[in-house]
Amino acid sequence: MSRSDAVPDAAYRAIFLGIILYFALVVYSAMTGDVIASLAAEFVFGTIAIGVGVVLFDLSDGELSAALGGAVFLIVGGITQFGALFAQSPTLDQVSSLLVFVGIGLYLYVTWTAE
Repeated sequence: MSRSDAVPDAAYRAIFLGIILYFALVVYSAMTGDVIASLAAEFVFGTIAIGVGVVLFDLSDGELSAALGGAVFLIVGGITQFGALFAQSPTLDQVSSLLVFVGIGLYLYVTWTAE
């Protein structure tokens, strides 16, 4: 994970803003029951997962590592989220959440063990 300087600051800002947007949409849809806001939150969730996965893949340098594993879990989880969104499948939604959870766990592991 020594290539963190290679990832532009704009990528980190976009991910941060996406996370804020996601939580704003979740809170809004929970308070109002707006289905469109809920669907938008699911879309943003998938986009964030793929975005973080791509950044983590770039940081992994393509080497077989926890960073690469985290990237794969996040990207596949984001794609699965889009499948859940379009198919309206609760099973795919759960699988997506699990994949993203594992990917974030690996990301945290890599971050905490980085030198």
